[in-house]
Amino acid sequence: MFTYRKFVNFLIFIVSILVVNLITDRITVYLLGYKHSLHPAKATLTGMAIMVFILYPAYNWIDDFCESLTKKYFNAGKNAAGKITGVILAFIVLIFILFLFYLDLWYNKSILDLMVN
Repeated sequence: MFTYRKFVNFLIFIVSILVVNLITDRITVYLLGYKHSLHPAKATLTGMAIMVFILYPAYNWIDDFCESLTKKYFNAGKNAAGKITGVILAFIVLIFILFLFYLDLWYNKSILDLMVN
């Protein structure tokens, strides 16, 4: 059965996945940026250790933080524009913001670059 709580939890799940992936990807790129100064075997082992000892705990913390923040944001949207409409509008705004971050991460472009071309 479709309920408001299940719907909001589904939207929170989507936002959490995208935010956590974005942040952990940035962390990975930053931490593995030093791999060229190491021997490939050392760099690989270092990268694997980073994944296990840094990214996994960071993922859990970021996921909990993101979920809490998203709930507050959706609640503000609900209070501003109504129960369903406010949550949907808040979700659309979050997805658009995440779209801009992913556009920059994957293609090194801004929304203005897309409008010009």
